Amino acid sequence: MAMANEDEILEGFLCPICKADLKSASQLTSHFESLHSEEQDVLRSLKDIFGKAKKIILNNDDSDLKETFDRALKFSYQEHRYLDEEQSIGVSRSSTDYLKGVRSARLERYATETNKLLIRLDKLVCNMPSDPNQRKLHEQEVVPWLDGSSVKLCPNCAKTFNLTRRKHHCRLCGSILCHDCSLFLDINVARAIVDPSVPQTSNPPDHETTEKNGLRLCEHCYNLIELRKQVQETRNAKTVLVTAYEQMRSLMDKARPDVAMYEKMCQSLFDGETTYNLTDVNKMRGRIGKLAEGIDLLSKQIIAFPAEPGTRQARLQTAIRQAAAHYIKEDLLSLRKLPTEAQIEEVRRQRYEKAERQIQMERERMERQRDRLEEMAGPSASRVESNQDDDDNPLLEQMNIIREYIKEARKEMKFEEVAILETNLKELKKEYHLQKLSNKS
Repeated sequence: MAMANEDEILEGFLCPICKADLKSASQLTSHFESLHSEEQDVLRSLKDIFGKAKKIILNNDDSDLKETFDRALKFSYQEHRYLDEEQSIGVSRSSTDYLKGVRSARLERYATETNKLLIRLDKLVCNMPSDPNQRKLHEQEVVPWLDGSSVKLCPNCAKTFNLTRRKHHCRLCGSILCHDCSLFLDINVARAIVDPSVPQTSNPPDHETTEKNGLRLCEHCYNLIELRKQVQETRNAKTVLVTAYEQMRSLMDKARPDVAMYEKMCQSLFDGETTYNLTDVNKMRGRIGKLAEGIDLLSKQIIAFPAEPGTRQARLQTAIRQAAAHYIKEDLLSLRKLPTEAQIEEVRRQRYEKAERQIQMERERMERQRDRLEEMAGPSASRVESNQDDDDNPLLEQMNIIREYIKEARKEMKFEEVAILETNLKELKKEYHLQKLSNKS
């Protein structure tokens, strides 16, 4: 395909030089050899020139590449030879002492300045008057304020003081600043900084510290006080390891009285007392089991914390885990075995029979005593009989009330209260039986 001009498009077997349209490939070949032989010689000569140039370029590239490779091998050999040789240490100088000197001076300057600010802050918040005028005088007595008569610009933002931009003073250093450059420190936070034993009250999210409930400070003093506050919080902050250990100790403290109560309840069942039942003791055993699971889980978390082998922390974590495992095994899992229902019924039956025998003996004793009194009083003595109805007896009402209290205490698993109430109920029952015996006599 060729283009004679911009508008006409030619197609077919065209001569590339004269653009003649030939009908076949053979005609195109004969036409080119007969009419354009000179151009063919030129093309052939150009091809020869390009071929020679290509060979020269390729030969030069090969030699350059070989030379470059030889230089690289030689350099690599020399480099390894230098590495194998022992090199002498050149001139060296330690900058540790210089660094310590600069650092110590800087830290001492900041520490001294911070301590001065803390002393002033302590004097400010101590016995601070509630009246605004008295408070202003108190602040000026603790920290003298700079004279601002000659100060025209704010030292921090370099803005001019005027009627809308008034002059203010830092309460810790007494320097002059504008309201926009002022920072306020909450008074409660200030008290907690100077006295860490004072509990810091948490402010609501929308709480804004102003001049009424805070101290106006410059940026420099505020940053130093804030840095000291962060240091205190870091020292007082508990690590995850300490928190887990405290939780484990709390569970142990809860488990000790529960174990003692469980032993007491078991002994009560073996003695045939009705103070506790088997359901109450099983609940207490389940409660102790949950505490044992919590202690075991926390001790495993403690020993799982990453620590370098052989360090003090690693030994401490191992000791905590071993102590927790020993406590669980010896104190929580080796609980006394509970009696069966048949054993409890048998013991209670024996206890009931013994109580009945004691009551019968007491009744016979009262009968003998009554007979002796009648013989001494003579035939004219009259027996005083009590017709008091049992339903109106106050002892029965008290016993019913105590039984209701016992039910509520058992639902809430307050077994100490159950024991006290059961003791009171026994005393009331004993008094009631004695009252009935005296009425019969």
